[in-house]
Amino acid sequence: MGKTKSRRGTGSGWIHLRRLEVDCVLGVYPAERRKPRKVHLDISLECDTRRAAESDRLEDALNYEHIEAEATAVARRGQFFLVETLAEQVAKACLRHPQVRAVRVTVDKPGALARTRSVAVEIERRK
Repeated sequence: MGKTKSRRGTGSGWIHLRRLEVDCVLGVYPAERRKPRKVHLDISLECDTRRAAESDRLEDALNYEHIEAEATAVARRGQFFLVETLAEQVAKACLRHPQVRAVRVTVDKPGALARTRSVAVEIERRK
């Protein structure tokens, strides 16, 4: 059996932004394209949290206010046909941060189907 690379001792941790509410044009039907709708984003960021934990200084941490602002900007300026495309664009924005090793993005579209509370797509991307 081959050895698997362990992340133990690397300081790796996950930061979660849960249920970020954004307005964006999202959908394929004409009625969905007329005006922005509310969607929810869950963003999980893998990064080294050890230095920030030890120093207790913002300068040593991933600034998740920036992540929130960038994800919101991506959603607002785009006019997406597919939930998958919005998720991919948010993931790309997150991975531009040098501290971020991996990202999971869930886009939740409430009311997408008549008898279903919401439809969500989750992706994971790594550097």
